[in-house]
Amino acid sequence: MGEFLVLAGGLTAFISVIAFLVGIGRLIFISDDKKVSLKIILYSVIAFIIGFGTCAANFSLGNMH
Repeated sequence: MGEFLVLAGGLTAFISVIAFLVGIGRLIFISDDKKVSLKIILYSVIAFIIGFGTCAANFSLGNMH
């Protein structure tokens, strides 16, 4: 179960980085609707925090403790 959570969290973090770059590209180069671009950026940051937190929660520090 832990491996699945790491995979899901990693994929979520990776997809959110791509969405963030798309949002920045829309904001800079395509100036049709800036509200949609800002929403994409905001949601991608939230998704990255969730994905990275899920991934980091399953890291094992080994014999450090």
